[in-house]
Amino acid sequence: MPYPNEHAARVRNPGDFTRFRSKEIANGIRIILGKLKNKNAWDTQAYRFDVAKFTAAEAKQWLKEHDVKYISFEAAVENKKINEGIRKAAGK
Repeated sequence: MPYPNEHAARVRNPGDFTRFRSKEIANGIRIILGKLKNKNAWDTQAYRFDVAKFTAAEAKQWLKEHDVKYISFEAAVENKKINEGIRKAAGK
């Protein structure tokens, strides 16, 4: 499902996990971690890129530069009302 404010790169299917947490790993980039089913281990499920800081092409370039292999990529969807709110909050 595309998000209105984030580009998303899926690394593993969410059904592989029992719970999730996210962590900012760089300015405008979050990693989604999940606890694997039937294992006491966490693994990367997805990367999310803030649309205010990355275009879809820039996000894909970042993934390539960091050797991240992903199974799908979804660019953020244009949601005028939400994006206007983001711009106002950022003072733009």
